Amino acid sequence: MQGPKLAGGGHQLVAKREVAQSAVLVPVPEAEALVGSWRAAHDPKARTGVPAHITLVVPWLPPDEIGKDSLDQLDLLVAGEPAFDYTLERVCWFGVRVLWLAPTPDEPFKRLTSLLASHFGTPPWAGEFEVVPHLTVGLADDVPPSALSAAADDISAKLPLACRAREVDVMCGDGTSWGVVHRATLGER
Repeated sequence: MQGPKLAGGGHQLVAKREVAQSAVLVPVPEAEALVGSWRAAHDPKARTGVPAHITLVVPWLPPDEIGKDSLDQLDLLVAGEPAFDYTLERVCWFGVRVLWLAPTPDEPFKRLTSLLASHFGTPPWAGEFEVVPHLTVGLADDVPPSALSAAADDISAKLPLACRAREVDVMCGDGTSWGVVHRATLGER
């Protein structure tokens, strides 16, 4: 079965093992060397093809409803927002089960989330959680929370990390595999 059209002309195959969904995120390629091995070991999304990122909206539109019109609207909205610099400055936890990195400033991420959620009527996490921009490093779902302590210590010693948000990716997945289906570029001023 063919899924949404990929940037560059191909198609992403979307299996029907789980409910397909889409997400809009800011990729953080600068963080891959720092968190990649930790994410591969402790973040199930990393093992399904999701790169280091800061989520803006998930779920976004159902993948089979993402068309040229919605992507054109996304492009226009994102191009109207400037690219921006930020740093990943500190290691944080959601409770004792989720290890994450905090971006500073976080306001540009919140502004993008609000803009996209409002325009498309897709509140992040279906309105279930408060918006806290973050880069997830790992989840203590299959391991004791103490297993992430080594990651926290290692990463903390290497922060801050300078980053630049230049683009916004739309990814689609089925729970077992995710792929970028569209990339929108933030404006340069």
